[in-house]
Amino acid sequence: MAARPLLYSMPISHYCISADRMLAFKGVPFDTQYVPYHDKTELIKATGQDYVPTLIWEGKPVVWSDIPDFLERERPKPTFYPWGQKGLATVLEHWGHQVLEERVWRYVVTKIPPVLRDDRERWVFEEMQTRARGPWHVLEMRRDEFREDMNKHLGMVDAILDGRDWILGEPSLADCGIYGSLSPLLTAGEKIPKEFPRLANWVSRIQKLG
Repeated sequence: MAARPLLYSMPISHYCISADRMLAFKGVPFDTQYVPYHDKTELIKATGQDYVPTLIWEGKPVVWSDIPDFLERERPKPTFYPWGQKGLATVLEHWGHQVLEERVWRYVVTKIPPVLRDDRERWVFEEMQTRARGPWHVLEMRRDEFREDMNKHLGMVDAILDGRDWILGEPSLADCGIYGSLSPLLTAGEKIPKEFPRLANWVSRIQKLG
């Protein structure tokens, strides 16, 4: 009997949360292996590389960028691309990861350390984020500015959901990608802003997939 698929994952990663929802949508039972922010030793040993998410399927690694097409081949139904709209679903997923996620991440980054599992992981996280983004206290001072920009982009998704339950009318890759991209907000313990009730209801539907 083949082992259950194993997802090497980091809960603060938008790509990891997207992969989790993809597997749930496809109805694939799977196990999750936590990858510490500061220690990829086990991941490298198991997969030969250091990116998450990585899916182990029948003993072979599937890297994060290949997961959608791999799952679509292995489990064609339900499809990630309703009505054959692969291009549109993929573009919207890409927008989530490349545009929306950055707006969310800037707002929550200083609230992520308590989510991490130990002091060493928290120290490495703060050190790396400070090097990339600037002093921690400045990031804290700018949170109101970051919230305003984040809400502008969350509002775009809320507007898409006017009159529909899903981004493309039916569940798709776009939903998994955009949900993953806003997931750091939820991981940090925040809620969807109350001015976006359609978005909040959509988040609940995504969380119930599978």
